[in-house]
Amino acid sequence: MKKIFLFLSLLLPFALQAQSAGEGFDVKHYEIHLWDFDFANHTLQGETFVEIAATTNINAVVLELKSLTAMDVACDFTDVESFSQESDFLTINFAETILAGESVILDVRYGGSTFNESWGGVHWWGSDYVYNLGVGFDSQPHNLGKTWFPCVDNFTDKAHYDLFITTTSDKKAVCGGNLVEATDNGDGTTTWHWNTPQEIATYHISFAVGNYELWEDSYRGLNGNVAIQVYAKPNQMNKVPGTFVHIKEIIAFYEEHLGAYPFNRVGYVSTEKGCMEHTDNIAFAASLITGNTSGESYVAHELSHMWSGNLVTCAEAGDMWLNEGFAQFWGVFYEAGIYGEPTFQNTISTKVDQIVNWCNTPANWMPLNNIPLDLTYDNKAVYERGAVIVNTMMNYMGRETFLSAMRDFFQQYAFQAATSQQLCEALTQSSGIDMNGFFDTYVYSSGMPFLYGSVASVTPVGNQFEVQLDLRYQHIGDTHIGQNNKYELTFIGPDFQLVTQKLGWDGLHGNAIVTLDFEPVAVINDLNNNWLDGNTQRYFMLKPNNTESFANFLAKAETMADSSFVSVVNHLVGPYDDPLIEGLTLSPSHFWTISRYDFGEANIRGQFNYSKSQENDIIQSENDSITLLYRKNASEPWREIEHTLHPQSTWQLGRIYVEDFPSGDYAFAVWNKEQLALPEQEGIGSLKLYPNPAQGQVVVGWKGVAEGQIVLCDTEGRTLKTALFAQTEQITLALPDLAPGCYFVRKLDKNGTILETQKLIIK
Repeated sequence: MKKIFLFLSLLLPFALQAQSAGEGFDVKHYEIHLWDFDFANHTLQGETFVEIAATTNINAVVLELKSLTAMDVACDFTDVESFSQESDFLTINFAETILAGESVILDVRYGGSTFNESWGGVHWWGSDYVYNLGVGFDSQPHNLGKTWFPCVDNFTDKAHYDLFITTTSDKKAVCGGNLVEATDNGDGTTTWHWNTPQEIATYHISFAVGNYELWEDSYRGLNGNVAIQVYAKPNQMNKVPGTFVHIKEIIAFYEEHLGAYPFNRVGYVSTEKGCMEHTDNIAFAASLITGNTSGESYVAHELSHMWSGNLVTCAEAGDMWLNEGFAQFWGVFYEAGIYGEPTFQNTISTKVDQIVNWCNTPANWMPLNNIPLDLTYDNKAVYERGAVIVNTMMNYMGRETFLSAMRDFFQQYAFQAATSQQLCEALTQSSGIDMNGFFDTYVYSSGMPFLYGSVASVTPVGNQFEVQLDLRYQHIGDTHIGQNNKYELTFIGPDFQLVTQKLGWDGLHGNAIVTLDFEPVAVINDLNNNWLDGNTQRYFMLKPNNTESFANFLAKAETMADSSFVSVVNHLVGPYDDPLIEGLTLSPSHFWTISRYDFGEANIRGQFNYSKSQENDIIQSENDSITLLYRKNASEPWREIEHTLHPQSTWQLGRIYVEDFPSGDYAFAVWNKEQLALPEQEGIGSLKLYPNPAQGQVVVGWKGVAEGQIVLCDTEGRTLKTALFAQTEQITLALPDLAPGCYFVRKLDKNGTILETQKLIIK
């Protein structure tokens, strides 16, 4: 008989030698038994039955088991020839080959001391509670199902679960899935049987043991009643209702937008550390059970994981934004349903500005879909940036189209793992919108795009106006050139009409024509600050005697009849159009677009603050004299705007004032003092000053009608004031409050070239 078996075995296809966990088989079901919890020594005993289906011929398998020691291994199909443990891997060798398609059940008995890190693994909470957290932030790989049962511990291998947890009868065992029964063993212990019928990853199954009490409710969901269960310590129970006061509304919001609740119950359990999106049994940090809604964003974030992360799981750690970025977004988006659209817009706008600034730092230039393992759970790189990009995606596609496509994605990949590319393909197929350009720009490229639209010309056409637009793309932190670019511009009319258009183009530069029923007084990029676009922005209603500030710009209402709308956009790239004025260098790192609309008469002073630390790419030494440039829009050249320098300003730090500032683009620039202060020019030409010495004001005159600007400088070459002139032979220059002494008056032509210099004495 042995000879016949040997002969047949030689005829079998090659049997795979075990190499890595999960290779050659698929886990179908785990039956996990835990008992003998030693709270003093942090040990437990366990036995897990692992049902596997061979995907090829195998004579060995590898499971993962961390810290705990396997004491015995058996198989229902054949004898276990041997087993061994090395590091986190349990290798089991069979006496016979298991053929592809055959299913066997492995029986592993184990026990010992459990593993945990600062966050993740099995945590012993005081002397009465123990629970698991399915991932560790420090462990690489992060999955920590292996810390309490033998398994294939990754994001893609999913299975069904039955848990049998035996505790002393003064404690409860709370697990994922549904409670099947609690059996009194008659010896002072109780065995709790929980069943999870859906296929989920090993880091999503959970247990918590302790003296828990239950607060419960129910919600009428799209597929019937959904139980709501919160397990907490006895001294927390009075705070649970206030903490979860909006839980039904949150579930309803998610069901409306994401689809029917995909699991068995809405469950939370109080743990010392948290939060963690275990299926049906969310580990919820005890510190967040406050009796009020201060921790509600965590309630919403973790619940949204039942769709983003649990129903559809990222295929690998580098794609963690599919779990955490989406959950971070859903955990803000729910505010639109509970607290109203303005609340949501305010919250997401703040996040947009934070991430724009974060992405503007070279150290943070990395693709979203290929995150290094040490940054898998980084708050800015994955959670917040992911949320902002999801919000950008929603605006790129349109809200209803995006949500519909996401529901289709959840259905298509239900109880599976997916990649960024699979999400891109699913959204494209569902919506009919080619999403490859978006993913190339926002997901696969480092840094972020810079998007900018400006008015090139306005042409009356009958009773309407054709607005020619100049559209720009630039990528901060990458050489990528975007395709299928989209961006929103809002046009403001003379009666404060608001018309928003979504415009598209390919490449670095595009053009578009928008036809309006009014001549726009201003155009605002991304009015609601919804796009990751290389800009930070704010808008506000300025009231009488009020001051508002943003991005080193301050608007102060000097006089005002009613109120004024002011929008400030800080572009984190340099201006496209350099005036190429000799001796003048524009900031290469930012400029502003500032728009205002006054309801009634208003005089608003604009204040631009500068410092060497923030403008170090142009202010480098005392030879650099800062000035302020202006243009109405991209159709005009840059020029110095009339302004006043604060008397105590230095070359390193100061303020520039523009009285009753107009709408348009503003940029810092510096003059080189060595080119400004040319003594041989003094007294040459037709430039005349009178009176000189002067006090309060001075008349500046010259021969012939001309157009240009007059600049008042001190002996250090700093610009103190600028005044524009057109088609005139003289102007009266009001002198700021300056100390008596010697100053210089420069005459420049309309292109910024210095024509003449005269010395002015202020007495």
